[in-house]
Amino acid sequence: MQRRDMVKTSLFGIGAVAAAGIAETAAAAPAKKRTREEWDVVVVGAGFAGMCAALEAAEQGAKVVLLEKMGRPDGATVYSSGWIAAVGSRFQKNHPEDNKEAFFNDMMKLSGYHSDPELIRVYADEAGQGIDWLADHGTPFYLWENLPAPELSRCLISPGEGITGGSMLIRCLMKALEKKGVPIRYNTKAVELIADDCFNVEGVSCITKEGRKDFIAKGGVILTTGGYGANQAMVDQYIGPWASRLIVRGSPWITGENILMANQVHAQLVNMDQFYAGPITPTGHCNPSPLMHAGYGIQVNTQGRRFVPETWLQVPKAKAIAERTPDNRSFMLIGQDADANANILSNTIKRFARLGFEVFKGDTIEAVAKAAGVPEKNLVETVKAFNAAVKAGKAKELDPPYEYDEPHALETGPFYMIPAAGGMASTFGGPKINTKAEVQNFEHQSIPGLYAAGAAAGGLWYQDDIGGNQLGGGLVFGRVAARNAAIRAKSRKNA
Repeated sequence: MQRRDMVKTSLFGIGAVAAAGIAETAAAAPAKKRTREEWDVVVVGAGFAGMCAALEAAEQGAKVVLLEKMGRPDGATVYSSGWIAAVGSRFQKNHPEDNKEAFFNDMMKLSGYHSDPELIRVYADEAGQGIDWLADHGTPFYLWENLPAPELSRCLISPGEGITGGSMLIRCLMKALEKKGVPIRYNTKAVELIADDCFNVEGVSCITKEGRKDFIAKGGVILTTGGYGANQAMVDQYIGPWASRLIVRGSPWITGENILMANQVHAQLVNMDQFYAGPITPTGHCNPSPLMHAGYGIQVNTQGRRFVPETWLQVPKAKAIAERTPDNRSFMLIGQDADANANILSNTIKRFARLGFEVFKGDTIEAVAKAAGVPEKNLVETVKAFNAAVKAGKAKELDPPYEYDEPHALETGPFYMIPAAGGMASTFGGPKINTKAEVQNFEHQSIPGLYAAGAAAGGLWYQDDIGGNQLGGGLVFGRVAARNAAIRAKSRKNA
């Protein structure tokens, strides 16, 4: 036998044996047929946006199911303060000085005019009536009035009464969904969109405790899974390795399923490097932001040196902590004189104590530096230079500049050092949506049957936003997606 014939025969033999092995395995363990459910609308992700979408779809007459991969609602909303930014609600009748146009302009300005103006216009037009809709379903609100621009009197807050405001929003919506008869399927992880050969989305396939199950959606699938901030690989890929040092301020389960599934049908992804940030304690998840913008004290790194302008707002400041320090760690050094400003220091310390977080304290700069583990000599030199500049009226000439108009020297003890790390609250990027909340493909065409809302959608936010915009976006576009998916379901039924 020729050598090449032996090789051919051997390869054939190996292939035949392998094929036989596969056949035997298949015969021994036949593939299970997936169970299947049919609905008008399937919503993926039981957060604020998802619950708003599910409730609206039900009110539009759709047969809707809400899917959640965890054993309870545990997305970003439950970790939030529950602010929703809006104008024109019934709670804001005493503020005729504000209007939708001014609201729109401020949101666009904060984004550096990178946000999709058509989406921002929908938000400005519908957020106020969305607040009223939530209130009609039993959600309590009060208006936080006369805040500094751009918040002004635009922030509606759901009081937590011992829980976070975001948790209160979720609880109220859960009651409304139960009353409406909308089922929530927990421990149901969506892993794959079901689409035809032309990428028309027909449903979503999930892993459940009972095995794989397909949920068919006549009107469409609405992605409300949140962003990808807790997925370190995606953070590295889309934002950069430095951002992986950021502490996740919200849910650890927001891991980018919206992106993984949208990629399957060639969705266009936008603003993927953008996210909302804020300072947070390295452990305990206490928010030091109110203290950091009071005009008292200085911010130093773990070497006891100032490294960032204290007047920066929380988004650039949080990013700077992660970018400008090797360990994403800093401290706010503040003296007892800060309590001259509405007891802001003592209130912060009490709030931290309730949350189980202890701040470092010392009667002198040396003592507080030692308590915090910061080089004493460096911190003493930093404070000495700062105090001298304040007394000479040259604080704005420091490097970095200290730009408060009325700076206060650090001379009144005891002194406190409050740890502050950069934290990621939510990502801004995701599958691009249009004004109907339909996900767009690379050719800027809607992908039939696929919608997105909240942090699972891209196009609304870029760079920064007004406090409460994140929940507001989930409210507005969750309802928009639901209305359009319900219309599509009706049209396909009648076809």
